Amino acid sequence: MTVMIKGKSKFDSEIFHGDWTNWGGFSKQKYTKEEAIEAWRKEMFGLDKNVPCVVEDAFVRYRVGQNEDHEPCACWWLEWEDYGSKSVPAWSIREARDYELVG
Repeated sequence: MTVMIKGKSKFDSEIFHGDWTNWGGFSKQKYTKEEAIEAWRKEMFGLDKNVPCVVEDAFVRYRVGQNEDHEPCACWWLEWEDYGSKSVPAWSIREARDYELVG
């Protein structure tokens, strides 16, 4: 599925904090998959090439929401749903869990 965005997004990359892990979100408009993985490893681990990761298709969107302290904030949010012209296609990158490495 191709997402059409009016012009080029200002979003570049960001580390997103979740309940149990930190994700790297990298714009597909600015990074190839390989470049995004390298940038994520540098940001999170200092380019430790031995850190296995999971890369997924995602989207980022600038909107109002609540942070982990339930305070309102306007910022980029990493999402797995496409909201059309308001969504920017992104690479979602996180460290692989042990059970994901089996096989």
